[in-house]
Amino acid sequence: MVIPRFASPLAEREWFDKNRKKLEADMSRRLRIGDTKTLAEALGRSAAREAAKLKPVTIRMQPDDLEVARRLAARKGLPYQTYIKVLLREALRREIRKLA
Repeated sequence: MVIPRFASPLAEREWFDKNRKKLEADMSRRLRIGDTKTLAEALGRSAAREAAKLKPVTIRMQPDDLEVARRLAARKGLPYQTYIKVLLREALRREIRKLA
């Protein structure tokens, strides 16, 4: 699936919300069949370019919550840290919509 360029953050958010399931299935398929080595490659992006945009953070989690996140991520074929990022991003978007 090709990710288009967006005219605004709102257009981007709406497109990703609308196509989330297709994107997850496509990423999972690509990672499962070994076409790519990283999630960035599965998305068709340069891993170095994507890594440059990210800021590392450390959070403390309950061991039970971390284990649940690992199991759910494995079911989706994603690394657990990526899965946690996706969950956090979705929660933040929901909260922003509530404020608007």
